[in-house]
Amino acid sequence: MAPHSTTPPRTSRVRRLLASVSALVLAGALVSAASPAQADDSLEDQVAAIIGSVLRGDPLRVVVTRTSADGRPTFDTTVVSTLEAATALVRTALAQGQTVSMARPARALQSNDTGRPRQWGLTRLRAESLWSTTTGGANRSKGNRQATVAVLDTGVAAHPDLGANRLTGRDFVAPGTSAADPNGHGTHVAGVIAAIANNRRGIAGLAPHAKILPVRVLGADGGGTTDVIARGVVWAADRGAQVINLSLAADRSDVALQRAVRYAQGRGALVVAAAGNDGEGCFLFGCPTQYPAAYADVVGVAAVNSSLERASFSSFGSWVDVAAPGDVVLSTIPSSQRLGGDCDGRLYCALSGTSMAAPHVAAAAALAYSEKGWRGTAIARRLFSTASDLGSSGRDDSFGHGLVNPNALIRSR
Repeated sequence: MAPHSTTPPRTSRVRRLLASVSALVLAGALVSAASPAQADDSLEDQVAAIIGSVLRGDPLRVVVTRTSADGRPTFDTTVVSTLEAATALVRTALAQGQTVSMARPARALQSNDTGRPRQWGLTRLRAESLWSTTTGGANRSKGNRQATVAVLDTGVAAHPDLGANRLTGRDFVAPGTSAADPNGHGTHVAGVIAAIANNRRGIAGLAPHAKILPVRVLGADGGGTTDVIARGVVWAADRGAQVINLSLAADRSDVALQRAVRYAQGRGALVVAAAGNDGEGCFLFGCPTQYPAAYADVVGVAAVNSSLERASFSSFGSWVDVAAPGDVVLSTIPSSQRLGGDCDGRLYCALSGTSMAAPHVAAAAALAYSEKGWRGTAIARRLFSTASDLGSSGRDDSFGHGLVNPNALIRSR
């Protein structure tokens, strides 16, 4: 990508400064939702707000979001090399009454850990007692439904401990190819959800008969952009996934991703997202808001350690809804992964992050769908009401409503 130009857009220096400050204070939530219906703002004010939110190193991807009559959002992305070109495109789109934003950088949320403990998270969540009722798969004699969890990540590799649970997915990073995993993060997330149980190898997922729909939206380096993620969310929703797991985050909002999430929720999908890994550095000013976890009705998941304390890396804030095991979590990885450390050459590795916490909640939601047929907000409400309270009494910013309790969830009414 060419270096950003230092030439400011056509607005006064004062107006540009004010727009930039506003963008930082509001964490991008207002500037990216640039609707032309804001009658109180001039066209140039809106242009300045959108372009002023671009930080050095951001991708210069201008995204026009359109919504069809049935509510399905589509996204047209134009990649440019200079801020002047981006400014011109944004101005033209706004003048035509279009919804326009700048794509935000996003990343997989992970932190490596060299420990290789057992699956303490499954013990805490009493997985075996769950499996006598449901494993997330279809069982006609018990009335269970097949649950499908879309994993939007770096891809999901074929793995002996995922087997037929891994469906054919789609690659939005390199369209036309399979949704294989050149990084390893997505395969690790998938194993937390649906690694095969009782097969005398490796590990077990919390929902060991659920299906994984791989949707590759992040590159081999674990990075990506919100417009690509938005396309993946819409595709997964159109394929009927009951749960969409997003173990990734951007620290600024993008209207494209927000619309995609809203569309998926409208089709009955429960969207689960990692809460962020900034916990060790955000005590003074609070943690940066994480998207999509902070969007309405998305279940934001924080991480706890084996002592049920907030993991030191786990972000905290109003977007945290529940907590789940996320520290030193053993799961599947491809032998060709790029995670490094003790993971090299292995098929299993322990990783830590809210990326590992989110799929525990996604798996619990899959079990609830399989057993009860609940979807979307119906699952979310019960996730919150059945969680085991941690920390301060009632909901708090570190644990949300508490530790996810899948046994209580599937017993609830």
